[in-house]
Order: sequence, then structure tokens, then C-alpha cells
Amino acid sequence: MISEDGDHQAATRSERGSGRLVAGRYLLHDMLGRGGMGTVWRAHDQLLDRPVAAKELHIPTDGDTEHRVRVRRAVREARAVARVPHPHVVGVHDLVESEDRLWIVMELVEGPSLAHRIAETGPLTPQHTAALGLQLLDALEAVHAAGTLHRDVKPANVLLRPGGDAVLTDFGIAALDDGEFLTTTGELIGSLEYMAPERVMGSEAGPASDLWSLGASLATVCGGRSPFRRTGAPATLHAVAYEEPVLSELLGSLHPVVEALLRKSPEERPSAAAVRDALRRVASGDTDAGPLPEATVHALRPSTRSTRSALSAASAPLADADTVTRGQGGIVRAGHTVPTARHTTSLRPSPGQPSRSAWPKRLLWALAGTAVLAAGVVGGLFLNGTLASDDAPKTTTTRQVVQSATGWQPVTGVSVRRGDRVTVRFVSGQWTADYRNMPMTGPAGYDTETNKRLDGAKNCKVRAASPFGTLLARLKGKQNFPAHAVGRELTFQAAGNGTLQLGMNDIAGSCSQDNKGTMTVRVSVTREG
Repeated sequence: MISEDGDHQAATRSERGSGRLVAGRYLLHDMLGRGGMGTVWRAHDQLLDRPVAAKELHIPTDGDTEHRVRVRRAVREARAVARVPHPHVVGVHDLVESEDRLWIVMELVEGPSLAHRIAETGPLTPQHTAALGLQLLDALEAVHAAGTLHRDVKPANVLLRPGGDAVLTDFGIAALDDGEFLTTTGELIGSLEYMAPERVMGSEAGPASDLWSLGASLATVCGGRSPFRRTGAPATLHAVAYEEPVLSELLGSLHPVVEALLRKSPEERPSAAAVRDALRRVASGDTDAGPLPEATVHALRPSTRSTRSALSAASAPLADADTVTRGQGGIVRAGHTVPTARHTTSLRPSPGQPSRSAWPKRLLWALAGTAVLAAGVVGGLFLNGTLASDDAPKTTTTRQVVQSATGWQPVTGVSVRRGDRVTVRFVSGQWTADYRNMPMTGPAGYDTETNKRLDGAKNCKVRAASPFGTLLARLKGKQNFPAHAVGRELTFQAAGNGTLQLGMNDIAGSCSQDNKGTMTVRVSVTREG
């Protein structure tokens, strides 16, 4: 942590930044940006006569143990990026020490960040987002192949070249496979709303964690909102760990890809190869992202014992909605470091077991970090009025393809009981109620004018109030339940036990013989414990 004097000195240097000469070689010009970890300057390499970006890290090179750990982490950042030459990974030219600070000299990317772009011009189309996603996926695969995790993939860490290509940058919290345990006490490093659930819960991170962050980034870029951002850091932590993502209808054909990437369990997320195939289809304009692995259960439940232990570990109430409390008592703004410890993750088998003397220290760090992290997450549960336990709600999710000419079709993989909350969400597909004369339509059915063309067949409708082609849902049990229009999404509380059925608004039999097409939906059933 930097002292107030250190912050003041950094601010003073920033005010007189233009004209400073760093390491006798790099002449600073204007400031390009500033964050918690450092200030980035436009600079000129006088030796090689080329423009560069110089990142001044807000970390003194001397000081106590925490400072030295931060310095080593910064050196790792430069090494991490330098070992991954890739067109979509920012290039690192040099690492120097000057003015008692570390400086990372990088390729100058003359363009805004992806976060700045969508803030200025609004969300991108699914096709454009998928094209950028392919570039970032390629970059991450190169990073992972080098034994590195990025750990902070988010729109603000993606720069856009003048031609529009994406460049992954800011490896300041990357973890390399060198066996070093570099986390300072009480820190979870990364941006909360883009941090994979396993990292929030203190479990082992891996390449799938970066892919989760990629999914959250794509959802934000295309949907215009972060799927897990809530009011305050504790609620955001809770959302990442336990809640379904809030995904915009703007995602369109990108929806199933993002949904698959944002599954809570790393084992249920698609492989990089499957994601690449799906993104290619979306980028080419295909309305169907193609096959992706099915999900079964999306909700994670902490045990009663772990929840109560975490509550007892909480040393102080949480601060206002925009902050969380560090273990040392300081305040950390949302999106910066938050309370917990993390392990350095190895992407390759370790050459040997750690020494006997290393185990007690690592064990203590792990126990302390787990207790503080659990306290933070449970604090979020407490503030939201819902303390997870063995009686916490369970959510079961499945996908189903609905045929247009088959009539009512039972949803497999879920059961519905009285009081369950049922959500049916359209994913992809189109169909038509008369392939010879009518156009394809989406889950809301035909518009008023187009629907009038089928007035002569009104008796074929299942639900008279909805247009032909509407996606319908009903609960089939001992008693008759009404059919409801799903549209793009329908959520209801089950009034009794039964089987959930889906179908097109066109009675099966002679009425539906000229129907064609399918729709893919996602069905979630949440049951109280």
C-alpha cells in the first residue's frame, strides 16, 4: 500500500510529467491514463527513435516486505508479456528502474480501450463482439501456452488499434508458474465483476478462469452492462459466486456462448476450441452458435458450517456500498484489491514438492485468506438478507430444442413442484407457421400485420391472444394450467406440481404440418431448500 506522501509525490510528478527523461532514454510527453497500479505515459525512445508507452508503476523499489513483493510482481508482469509475442498481446520493450520507481516500456497502441469505446458509442453488435472475442481468445491461448494467467481480463484492459483490432494489455496481476507465493496478506487481486467464481471462493484458478472473465467482458461489450455488477462490492461478490448472470437481449446469437462461459463450475465451461467455433459462427452472421456443452446445476451452495465459520471470522461490519474492508482495516475501492489471499497457480506440473519449512507458512496464509474471503462473501449475503445454508435454494438448468411441428414437448432434465420459480429463456433459432407463404419469425411470433395473413386459420391457435409463431409454455399436471407466451423470456412461480411443456402457437396435427424450424431455449427451475 502506498502512503499518502507517496501518492502526493506521484501526483506531483504527474503534473510535471511532460519533458521528464526516464533512465536517460525515454522522454515523457502526455499522460495516457492512470489507475491504482500505475500511470501510463506517451513517450519517445530516443535511442531507437520510436514512440512507446511508459508505465510508471506506483510501487517504490525499496521499503518493507509488502513493497518488495509488489516490485517482484511488477517484474513478473513485464516478463509475462515479453514471453508472449502475439499480435493481440501488447508488446513489452524494456523494464527499467528510475526515480525509485519501476517503469515498463511497452508498445504504444494508438487507440481507446474497449471500455472507453462502448462508453462513447454504445454496445457493439453480436458479430463485432464475436470478432473481437476471437482475437482475445487467441491472445489468451498464447498467454496460457506460456504458463501464464492474465487474471484481469476486462474491457478496460483491452485496447483497440486504429484498424479496430483488439490488444490485451495490463498483465499487472498475472501469475506465472515459477513456484513463488507472492500475494500480500489480505489481498484478492482483480476486478470483482470480471473475476471467476473459483477465484472469489478461494479455489484454484486456471485457464478456464480467464475464459470466464472473457465471457463477462463480451457480455458487457455487447449487452451494454456488466452481468454481475451490483450496488456495492459485497453484493457483486455474492452475485459472482451464487447468482445467474443478468444478460441483455442485445446479445442475440452471442447469448449461448456467453452463458456457457459464465457457468459457475470450471468443468462445465466449454473448451477454448468450442468457444472459437461458436464465436466464428456468430462473427460470420450465423444465428446459431452451434453445439456447446450442456449445463446441469448452476447454483453453488456453501455449507452451513463454512458459512457460520466465515461469519465468526468477520472482524468488522462492511463499509458503504462502494467499498469493502481490508484485513488491516483500510478501505479499498470497488474494482481494486479486496480482502483475501490467493495462491500462485501452476499451469504445469511442479518439478518437486515444496520444502518442509514452506508448508506451515503457506498453510497459515491459505487459512487466513480463506477466512477473510469467506467473511467478505458472507457479509454480502448478510447485507442482502439471505444467509446461505444447507436450506439454500437450488437451481437446475437445462437446454432444449423446441420443434415447430410437434405440438407440446416436455422439458427433460428438470422437474417442477408447487412454489418453484421457473424461467424459460430464448437462446437462438427461428421458425415459421407456413413455410410456403410465411416468413421465419422469432419467439414473440409475427407482428400484427403479418399475423393477419393467417386470419383464416385462427382456430389453429393454442393461445388466441398471441400471434402465430409465439413460443409458448405451460405446466401439465393433474389440473389444467393455462399456456403463457414466453417471448424472449418468461418467469413464473409454479401453482402446482407438473411437467413443463413448450411448443409453438399452432395446434399439432393438420394445422402444424407446414411448420418448419426450431428454437433453442434454456430452462431454469429454482427450488427452495
